Amino acid sequence: MISGVMITATRLAIPQFYPSQATNGWANLFAELSSGGLTLFAVLAGIISFLVQFGGVSIFTGGLLCYKKHLRSGKEFVGIGTTFGFADLLLAIPSLGSSSSGPIYLVVVAWTSLLLAVFAGRHIKGPKGSYAGEVRKLMTGIRSRILRQEKRKRRERRLRRRRAQSKITRGSLPSTKQYNIGSNKNGES
Repeated sequence: MISGVMITATRLAIPQFYPSQATNGWANLFAELSSGGLTLFAVLAGIISFLVQFGGVSIFTGGLLCYKKHLRSGKEFVGIGTTFGFADLLLAIPSLGSSSSGPIYLVVVAWTSLLLAVFAGRHIKGPKGSYAGEVRKLMTGIRSRILRQEKRKRRERRLRRRRAQSKITRGSLPSTKQYNIGSNKNGES
């Protein structure tokens, strides 16, 4: 959680000291890479620029989830946050080389917090079961629920057929015996 706060704070402070970081660095990068200025690259740059803003927030969220014993989802959030944080800090490297106006300790703090987040994400111990095992359990549970419902429907249909059949047979056959003579209590027949 501390790494998430540190990355978020440095993300907000770096553009004040390094003005080139205030623009969409991904749009500049993709404009340089594409000769025709394709709109696909512009859309991709906009999406990445939007997502890298949440690197620190997702690391903090992942740490909070791990603290609340939701280890698997917390580890995923930390992984997503470190990926976006790394992508964001990669664009800071060219601006650091071109200008020397800002304090270098902000970037050192950002990279240190990213390394701490990666280290923490690697050492989060999740549940013993794997994703494949959980998916298998989920699919087995869904399948058994569907089969139970089908069995219940079949049983209800069978009972309805039996009831209908017994009503038909009772109503169509005249009663020939009024008394059951075979079950005499005294054994006399």
